[in-house]
Amino acid sequence: MRVEFRVLGPLEVLLDGAPVTVPAGRGRVLLATLLLRPNRFVSVDELVERLWEGERTTVDRAHKTLQMTVLRLRQALGAANRVRTAPGGYLAEVRPDELDLLQFRELVRAGDFAAATRLWRGPALADVVSDSLHRDDVPPLEDERLAALERRIDADLDRGHAGELVAELTALTGQHPLRERFWAQRMSALSRAGRQAEALESYREITALLADELGVDPSPELRQLHLALLNGDTEAPPRKVICQLPPDTATFVGREQLLREVEAKLAPGGGVPVVVLSGAPGAGKSAFTIRAAHRLRDRFPDGQLFVRLNGAGATPRDPAEVLGELLVALDVSVTGMPDGLEARTAAFRAQLADRAMLVVLDDAAGPEQVRPLLPGTAGCAVLISSRQRLVQIDGAHGLRLPPLSSADGVSLLAGAIGETRVATDRAAVTAIVDACGGLPLALRVVGARLAARESLPLGSLARRLSDERRRLDELATGDLEVRATFGPSYEALPADAATAFRRLGLLGATDVASWTVGVLAGGDGERLVERLVEANLLDEVGLDVTGEPRYRMHDLLAVYAAELVRQEDPEVVTAALCEYVEVLLTLAEEAAQDWFGADDTPRRPIRPSAALDRAEIEHLTASREKWLLAEMVNIDRAITQCLDHRWVDEADNLAHRAFVYLDIYHSHERILQLYGLIRDAALAQGEGWSPGARTSG
Repeated sequence: MRVEFRVLGPLEVLLDGAPVTVPAGRGRVLLATLLLRPNRFVSVDELVERLWEGERTTVDRAHKTLQMTVLRLRQALGAANRVRTAPGGYLAEVRPDELDLLQFRELVRAGDFAAATRLWRGPALADVVSDSLHRDDVPPLEDERLAALERRIDADLDRGHAGELVAELTALTGQHPLRERFWAQRMSALSRAGRQAEALESYREITALLADELGVDPSPELRQLHLALLNGDTEAPPRKVICQLPPDTATFVGREQLLREVEAKLAPGGGVPVVVLSGAPGAGKSAFTIRAAHRLRDRFPDGQLFVRLNGAGATPRDPAEVLGELLVALDVSVTGMPDGLEARTAAFRAQLADRAMLVVLDDAAGPEQVRPLLPGTAGCAVLISSRQRLVQIDGAHGLRLPPLSSADGVSLLAGAIGETRVATDRAAVTAIVDACGGLPLALRVVGARLAARESLPLGSLARRLSDERRRLDELATGDLEVRATFGPSYEALPADAATAFRRLGLLGATDVASWTVGVLAGGDGERLVERLVEANLLDEVGLDVTGEPRYRMHDLLAVYAAELVRQEDPEVVTAALCEYVEVLLTLAEEAAQDWFGADDTPRRPIRPSAALDRAEIEHLTASREKWLLAEMVNIDRAITQCLDHRWVDEADNLAHRAFVYLDIYHSHERILQLYGLIRDAALAQGEGWSPGARTSG
């Protein structure tokens, strides 16, 4: 049984070659919308907006009608049905050989432009009635068709078919009068066919048309071709292919799955595909972006533009200045350079309108800097690296660059110092890689230091890196310094988020909930977490056993935060830590209340913290013992910190309330060790002690 879906012309469904009737009205719009996003989830809300196109209706009624529309469509398609339900939406699950759009794009990737253009049977989805479909989805698809058609014509010209192309190109310049590439091909075809005067007249036509319609001169390509024709050269100058990519990194390791994800998300589709690659400072975003761009070169035959935006520096580049640089690279003369951001953006998009180019924006500062630099037509794509996630850019696919795995970290280090030296002390190499937390910048620093000192034992450097207070001092050499690359991200934070970042240094690299961030910083924990996550200074690590989201700092960022918090006013920091311990005690009291029976050792009463309101306390501890499990590691650390500050009562109270339940989950040896430390601290203060009921001696 063979199923075929066709959208490159009137909407058609074939089952073993026989047409399948698609329900009129919303059923056809629904199927067309899903097929234009093959194998991609489309939300219910997006489908409702597409199918109703602003008609007044209630949400409940629209959703029920959508369900009925899907049901009728599936029934009509029968064995040809490929509409699948996903949580919150639907998708069309089709193989490449079942959808002409996927076949078209594969042929374009393979360079068979003649076969690709033959798949088109007329205007895309011309028989589907939908204003938004033809406004939003069809024009980018038409751009793909025209780009493929231009390349097919280029190939035909190269094969000597100029005379046969004149009529087709005359029609195309009539249908698309402002598409300069067709005019260039028409001029070239006429000239090669011996019709020089008509070729020069074509140039006069397009020059007048551009002046009347847009008030601009012909493109550099057209001007160069005109000059060549005046000089009697019938060959069109080849289109300039630009590659501004920096050299690929020879020592690049790993990331293969993420590279494939970038390639998949930058595949042609509706609109201009945009991928934003973000990650912590020093994660290797620029090296990864350059590697990905080099792998994508064949997909963008007109070239690759590259610009560093200095987003992490104190003075990010002005987008108007960047556009001027890009326009010069695209052969726009300095004297013809438009003034102002909007005019340059329009000129940039006009230059890329009939090209297939990859625009690489490295180290972007924010969405305002990036938006003017985005192309306007679907033949192009954009790859952005940034310390920010840039979620504000519509339609962008966000990908995060994680730290390297331990194995990849060893490979990167071996590339710097050699496999032979790595083999001399595998344990030390593992310790070094662990201390670097999989951060490529840190590993490059270590590799450079070891390469410069061939006699330095690996174990010696591993021991030096094991001291957290000295670790960032060790991770510096020449102009490479891990601490320096962290600084701009921290300094760009608002004051309250910067306080939150520093205060997390009190806890080290551990999983925390948003309430912890709020208590330590004295602010709205959810908002502070959101800001730190957006800046890639805090990672989302999933949900804990209570269902609360958890967050964690990269190990080296935690070391940096600890350095910063030591520079704060000690009294202020101590007060924040004390507040955190009091909240922890209050929550532990609430979570453990069901575990104390009449025969249990009496608990000394505590003064509940007012940092969280009653509703928040009840929400966090609703699952009782699960909250204790979620905070088990942090409770352990808090007890130790209490003892460091000689807060023996708080340490004892926290241990007594937590371990009444956690004694069956936490290490028994560790519990005994903690109680021993509490006892020793109490005795050192000259007080008697018994678990949970210590009295002054």
